[in-house]
Amino acid sequence: MTPLTNNALPKRKMAQFPGKVQASTTDRSILFLIDQLTEMGGAERMMFELANRLKKLGYAVSIITFRENPSPEAYTYGIEVIVLPVRSCLSWRAIGVARKIRQIIREKNIAIAQTYFESSDLFGAVVCRLSGVRKICSSRRDMGLLRTRKHTLLYKLCAPLYSRVFAVSKRVAGWHQQQDAIGPQKMEVIYNGVYLATYNHRIDRNRARKAFGIPLDVPVVTTIANINPWKGLDVFLETAAIVHNQYPEIAFVIAGDKTDLGHYQTLQNRVQELDLSSNVFFLGRVSDIPSLLMSSDIFTLLSRTEGFPNVVIEAMAARIPVVATDVGGTSEVVTDGVTGYLVPSEDHLAAAAAVLSLLSFPPRGDCLTNTARALVEQQFSIETMVQRHIEVYDALLSA
Repeated sequence: MTPLTNNALPKRKMAQFPGKVQASTTDRSILFLIDQLTEMGGAERMMFELANRLKKLGYAVSIITFRENPSPEAYTYGIEVIVLPVRSCLSWRAIGVARKIRQIIREKNIAIAQTYFESSDLFGAVVCRLSGVRKICSSRRDMGLLRTRKHTLLYKLCAPLYSRVFAVSKRVAGWHQQQDAIGPQKMEVIYNGVYLATYNHRIDRNRARKAFGIPLDVPVVTTIANINPWKGLDVFLETAAIVHNQYPEIAFVIAGDKTDLGHYQTLQNRVQELDLSSNVFFLGRVSDIPSLLMSSDIFTLLSRTEGFPNVVIEAMAARIPVVATDVGGTSEVVTDGVTGYLVPSEDHLAAAAAVLSLLSFPPRGDCLTNTARALVEQQFSIETMVQRHIEVYDALLSA
């Protein structure tokens, strides 16, 4: 594998945003293109956090999405969202969308375009280049989770279009370097960030639990993930069954959109089979993630694949012990036995053992969470994430 370069994070803690950016006012116009905003996952929220903070620093930011009916949450960030629906990039409708994008680029004098996911990376990047945008960045959030064979070829063909490719972890960066023929000089590892101030206050745990409809005086093990097969929620239930044998009153909380109704029904059926109906709580979409985390006792993420899981650093910021599968970039933030517990993918026995270890001796979790919080403060704040993007933008605009 070609070694990664230009991916070292600042070692110091970022106290605040930089006072100014080096790009001139006329050059600070950025266009984000993203496939969909109907489901607000980690990537979508990180994009809006970045866009919102760039706007406060004097950048003009617009967002184009290619799927209808964005989530109401998408309109709460104060960033312009332009919906240009297109189902196929090889259709007459796509030609009309391309013309609209070209018009937007010219009207807004776009200096940099940043793309998220397949349609935006490929169709969006081509349209932006043909419309005169010379600085195009692609944000890679996973290791080809939804790619098809045609994507494999098209990504290699489009590689020369990108001025920079942002990867959310070193593992993701390495995968894309190999698969997409991305030169190391173009690759930048920029980790997701968490807004630390959100987790600096205390909450009334009983009040929060009442609001979420979960038991008040029992241990709570929480996972936060949209309901689909690769999030490992079936593994979470098998883990719950083992832990339940020793802690009959324990509660297991699942927070996330029901993005796959068939899989959701399968999970519901398994809850019945495991006799966990009184212990498992499906909350659906939760807007107040910090309160949910701070009212929980243990956080787990037993995914089968990840790029870099935002919820893990959020749990660490909330000082909740973490049990997570060793997939994607998770091991770049969770050091086993130091900042949390790493377990193999698909291994509910190992996950249950880690959860039981934390339940049986709470001071063990306290030690993990103190170290984890310090790591997040040092390397995984929103401020650090934004500053790393600005450094790249400034370098591109001044080149």
